[in-house]
Amino acid sequence: MNKVYQFPKSAVFGRNLAKSKIYQYASPSTKIKNLFVQQVEKITWSYKLSQTTINLPPAQAVHEIQVFSIGLKTEKLSDEVLSTIDKAIPSPILFELKHKSSIQYVACYKRPNKVDKDKWIASNYFHSGWIEDNAPTTELPIVLNMAALYQSLLTKISPLPFRKGESLDDLVDRFYRLQANEKEQVKLENQITKEKQYNRRVELNRVLNKIKLEINNLKS
Repeated sequence: MNKVYQFPKSAVFGRNLAKSKIYQYASPSTKIKNLFVQQVEKITWSYKLSQTTINLPPAQAVHEIQVFSIGLKTEKLSDEVLSTIDKAIPSPILFELKHKSSIQYVACYKRPNKVDKDKWIASNYFHSGWIEDNAPTTELPIVLNMAALYQSLLTKISPLPFRKGESLDDLVDRFYRLQANEKEQVKLENQITKEKQYNRRVELNRVLNKIKLEINNLKS
């Protein structure tokens, strides 16, 4: 992702969102409230993407997508802050983070719980790289419904390429397995560095090479 989204004027919402409102619906801990204070300058509910604003019909429980613009005090924003906002808003969200002259898009795969429709399930977060705010712009993709738009927005910032015939659930599962394998890779590399016994190092390297092969398979 190296372009800045140019959202339709018809979807402009443009309302400031007070941190206190988020606290009211998400009940964050004191630690997370402190993260809001330290990292967040301003939250704007910038756009509502829905049938009434962009003429796309809802599908597969995706009725609307909200776009939140967050002005940052620091370049790094904790995922715990984003998760708190997601808990407060019963709708998929695309976050547009702004720091100095750069923009970053962040989102999780968020969908209703099949057992309890009042609750939502959210994946870990996908992050684009930082993009200069004067970079070329791009309009929303041409798709048939809101679910397809949501899939497109997520796959644009996914760390993994979207495979043909793959669902968002499949992509998220692959993402989790990649993260687990990358964590195991770091652990094994540290073990190998410290290991003194030759035979043990050979065995650890064998396991490490297997992990590296799995990582490459997940990324392809």
